[in-house]
Amino acid sequence: MAFLGYERPDGQIGIRNWVGILSVMDNVNTIARRVARDVNGTVPITTLFVRGQYGWELELAYNTLAGLGRNANLAGVVVVGLERTSTGTVAERIGNSGKPVETVIVQEVGGSVAATADATRKASRMVIEASRQHRSEVSESMLTVGVECGGSDTSSGLVSNPLIGRIADRIVDAGGRVVISETSEFLGAEEIFAERAVDDSVRETFMDRVLAFENETITRGVDVRGNNPSPDNIRGGLTTIEEKAIGAMAKAGSRPLVGVLDYGEVPSRNGMHFMATPAPAVESMTGLAAGGCQIVLFSTGVGNTVGNMVATTVKVTGNTKTATALEDNIDFDCSDVLEKGTPMKDMADQFHGYVREVASGRMTTAEVLDERETAISRFERSF
Repeated sequence: MAFLGYERPDGQIGIRNWVGILSVMDNVNTIARRVARDVNGTVPITTLFVRGQYGWELELAYNTLAGLGRNANLAGVVVVGLERTSTGTVAERIGNSGKPVETVIVQEVGGSVAATADATRKASRMVIEASRQHRSEVSESMLTVGVECGGSDTSSGLVSNPLIGRIADRIVDAGGRVVISETSEFLGAEEIFAERAVDDSVRETFMDRVLAFENETITRGVDVRGNNPSPDNIRGGLTTIEEKAIGAMAKAGSRPLVGVLDYGEVPSRNGMHFMATPAPAVESMTGLAAGGCQIVLFSTGVGNTVGNMVATTVKVTGNTKTATALEDNIDFDCSDVLEKGTPMKDMADQFHGYVREVASGRMTTAEVLDERETAISRFERSF
């Protein structure tokens, strides 16, 4: 099956044609937001910290920001920074993709007002140039899809997660890439998922990531095994960490696990991948977007409204109460599987068609309402 996308200089395909206004550190976030507010066709990509970070943590921040800038959904990027070194580092890493990149350095242009004006001009020209591009028909093999969940309940494990898993299988079978994240979500069933690894190396790497996360929490005096499911998960009917993990794993479908990725890392081959990310959706989806995911399929049971700034986010629920109460934030209601006995295959056919529409330009609720956020994890070093 095919969708309509934008071809980028590095051969990737975007499902959106935005220009990113990317702030290199927290003290220039206000400039990025002002420019994005005033220039139609742009999205602000902001971050916390960076200034004063060092070592692996700074490198993680640089790599994630650059990964967001390289995402195929962006036609170009205006990088806003306080000083030359950090701004140039991020801009250079984005520029390696071949897409247009401009920089604005606050200390050199004369303050925030001048920087806002400079970035506005550059963004305006970039948007006009991007508007000359047209969608063309491309194969689903060009998709990199992130699968995520938040606010899970019993309907998540029974309907919306398995539904996403069926689409994941179809994308993999078409030659595309699928990435499942949230390291803590595998605790209690990690060995079951590990059996899907294509070889011992992938299996051991996956297990190392999960066990490293578990051990890290214990060294901090917290046994996450006793704090999972979360309170809203429990209210939604989940009883044990094993139950939650098995339900969460359903988003990955049934195809072999071919790779294990660090936070924000781009898959190097087609197939199903695991990315080591924290559980909170904003941090996790930021890693997925930095890793090249053009779209995130997000299952929610009791409700979660947030989307990613760069990767188009689709909210899916199998809970009829949530579909009604959070109607403004739900993109796809699959509750008929439970409520009316609709066969899962038929619902998967409907959802697959919907995903192709979104990939071809249909907007999601998170985009229309601008319920979007970006946050780079500070905790994903080895797990």
